[in-house]
Amino acid sequence: MYKIINANGGAVIGRTETPRFIRKKISTGCFVNAAEKDAQGIAFQSKPYNLQGRDGVGAEKTVILVEFDLGTIADKTDENSAAIDNIIISMLGV
Repeated sequence: MYKIINANGGAVIGRTETPRFIRKKISTGCFVNAAEKDAQGIAFQSKPYNLQGRDGVGAEKTVILVEFDLGTIADKTDENSAAIDNIIISMLGV
């Protein structure tokens, strides 16, 4: 899984399992799919983004892709769920 992070400020724009890598076709100016090694940017929710450290596709925002383990997020969610359950139980006096 990947986090898409705004390079200017660090806000998380979104998460994706498979980034859609793109480049700009010189002859037409259109965005086309690309292999990761040839990519200038990514497309996420129908919007183009420049990839930091690459030439870019001329998009408004530049992003950083950070790979992470989804299992780590699930573990934290389980911990939070258990804490919420304990609060509810104590409020109900059960």
